[in-house]
Amino acid sequence: MLNKLIKHEWRETWKIPVLSCLVLITATCICALCLMRMEPPAVEDAVNMGALFLTILYAMMVSCTSFLILIYFGVRFYRNLYTDEGYLMHTLPVTPRQLILSKMLVASLWYFVCSLLAVWSMIVILTFCMPVIALEGSAISFDWFTTNSALLFGMPMPAFLICYLLLSVVSSFSNALILYGAVSLGQLFSRHKVMASVLCYIGFSMLIQTVTSFAMTPYLTKLIITEGVSGELAGNAAGIPEFVGVFMRGTLLVSFLGSLLSAVGAYILTEYIMKRQLNLD
Repeated sequence: MLNKLIKHEWRETWKIPVLSCLVLITATCICALCLMRMEPPAVEDAVNMGALFLTILYAMMVSCTSFLILIYFGVRFYRNLYTDEGYLMHTLPVTPRQLILSKMLVASLWYFVCSLLAVWSMIVILTFCMPVIALEGSAISFDWFTTNSALLFGMPMPAFLICYLLLSVVSSFSNALILYGAVSLGQLFSRHKVMASVLCYIGFSMLIQTVTSFAMTPYLTKLIITEGVSGELAGNAAGIPEFVGVFMRGTLLVSFLGSLLSAVGAYILTEYIMKRQLNLD
């Protein structure tokens, strides 16, 4: 039955994410073409404000696209399980766990695809915008990142890419489940359930961000001590301080653990409410 639920969820939800991805790809190509037609400023101290402004607007558009997909899946989860449709869904011969898993798997897949597409699009735009923003020293050298990946990320480039992909997968599940947990918790209120769900989501996000920031305190302390006391770089040819690799590696680790724990906690909360505290409109 879970397979049927996944297939049904996929058929009902693929249009909006695909349309969003096509819009993002089209906007990326148009923006890249516009940047290719621009020229860097004539003097070294000048900045091409047109290229900079276009890049900022594009970054805002990417963020809005990701946010719209998040809202879309949140609204669908609410309507499908906690409104009149919920009476039908909860009478099907399926368990709450199967309902949650079917929606989580489809939404997480789209979050993952959209996040990778957003990273690709920003790399494309930065590749074309950096050389035209300033006259010198602004071009991106991917060979430099590959050569100094151990100093920048605390690990070789292949290992960093694998870790980033794993983090993206876990974050996709975490985003979906936190959204579902907030919507489910909001349904416990007798009035203003949508507003309650929004406030719960904001509260969850702030709580997770606060805990993650505290978990990063040891790495931040090391960063301050390294800069303030020694004031020395790592002694490498690239001039990259020692703490950079340690900080990035720690950031990946804390982000991965934070996303994993958040996903588990949000899933337990969602399933508990759906089993024991179901409150349909």
